[in-house]
This record gives sequence, structure tokens and C-alpha cells, in this order.
Amino acid sequence: FSLCADWKVLKNRKFLGSVSEQNIRTKSRPVIQELQPQEISTACAKRPEFSLFLEPPTGHPEYLIAEIKLPGVSSSRSLVLDVGEDQLVLTALPSLYHLDVFHAFFVDQENSVAQYNKSTQ
Repeated sequence: FSLCADWKVLKNRKFLGSVSEQNIRTKSRPVIQELQPQEISTACAKRPEFSLFLEPPTGHPEYLIAEIKLPGVSSSRSLVLDVGEDQLVLTALPSLYHLDVFHAFFVDQENSVAQYNKSTQ
């Protein structure tokens, strides 16, 4: 067990810095509150370079292969991939890349797999 170097242990202190002013609510809020769905902000995200391949290339395809180049992404932990029947959505957080592609092929979502190659990103 080791502590991260970014954390500081405070001895005999309750906080570091100054205490900000606190507001106390006089009216209570409802117990159940409806929230609006929040979408991932893609305003600053770039569209990555990508290629779609059919396997076999002629006749009825058995596989649809997507190759997406993500320079600057060091691991798959920052990636969110949604595979739909006719759509592929990939987002690299925080707002680095966003790809939303429709294709003309039916994809079996249950048997779809994804791999990330760290060396080629």
C-alpha cells in the first residue's frame, strides 16, 4: 500500500488554504428531482482519422473492421466505444477525439470486440 505523491497529509490541520464562504439553504428542495441528461461535450473534440474494411473484401462480408488512429491517447481507459447495429461512436476523454459514423452493414453487437494497440495508438 502506497500513497500517491499528489496527496498531502495534513498534521493537526483540518484544511489547506482558506475556507470559502458557505451558503445555508433556508427552503428545502424536493426529495426527488428530475435531471436533464448530460451529453459528453464534443465541442473541442477532433474527428480522428479512420478506415473501415470489409472481410472478405468481396461478396457478403463476415467482418467489418474499423481502424482508428488516436495520436496522444496513451491507454484504452480514456476511450468510450459504443457499437450499434449501423453506427460506431468513439469518444476519447477528456474531449480529445469524437467519432460518430453510420455504416450500411448490420453489426452483431453482442459478438463485437475492440482492441487498443498502445504502440501504434
